[in-house]
Amino acid sequence: MKEKKRYSFYVRIILSGFFMGIGMILPGISWPAIAIMTGIYEPIVLALNKLISFQKMEKSDVVLLFLLATGIVPSIFLMSHLVLKFLVNFEFGIYSIFVGLIIGTIYSIYKQIKRKSFDELIWFLVGLAVILPLFFRPIGNISFFHKDIGMRIVDFSSGFVASASLPAIGDSITLIILGNYERLLLAVKNFDLLTLLIFSAGFLSGFWIFIKIVGTLLEKYRSQTFSFIGGLMISSIFFIWPFRTSSYTFKSVILFLILTFIGAFISIYFGIVMTRGKNGK
Repeated sequence: MKEKKRYSFYVRIILSGFFMGIGMILPGISWPAIAIMTGIYEPIVLALNKLISFQKMEKSDVVLLFLLATGIVPSIFLMSHLVLKFLVNFEFGIYSIFVGLIIGTIYSIYKQIKRKSFDELIWFLVGLAVILPLFFRPIGNISFFHKDIGMRIVDFSSGFVASASLPAIGDSITLIILGNYERLLLAVKNFDLLTLLIFSAGFLSGFWIFIKIVGTLLEKYRSQTFSFIGGLMISSIFFIWPFRTSSYTFKSVILFLILTFIGAFISIYFGIVMTRGKNGK
């Protein structure tokens, strides 16, 4: 019986890792949300805290991280191939779904904001203002970042900022905002080791700093933090708006509405399941 439970636990953690990998690739669904949904968010954070703080790790911590990696790595490679394929052949459709995923996540964020006062509105506008200027002056349009050293700086910065991932916002949103999303998908697909190592270095550096900051902000300023994140996410829609490269026709608008609805439904469903998992229902 114990052996059966152990193998069942192993399968659950690997599957959780697989879906967390999907959350790392698709905008609007974050790996922390899936980790919370499956009840392993806190053990992951505790294990990673020990790892980056060079503390002694228990055997259970090592097993947990190993099993997660077993699920996450193949998921990221598989999803990178699929997303790139769809972006090449069906860009309008995939970005329409992404818009829906983000809208659904914004709804989930709104539910997390317990207080809805002037302070929350200010922080929402700050989140909007921080990112929106990049829409008018994207990093990708600055000539310096077309050079090798510039691209490496963006790779490191993408990892650094993405490491602040919260249950309400995914790593991929950050990559889209920084204009590095497709480049990193290609790096995964082509196994560009240098690019992946630089991104990972940025991610680990940022994680070491952000994990404690984010925890404090959520504990003491929860509503303001989620309001700020909501502003960031609404800004991100401008970067993937599918009609930037497509004309407004009756068919395209109907297709956009259908696919956006599908994306929003998926995201809201994840939010509902996440809340049930958190409340033990």
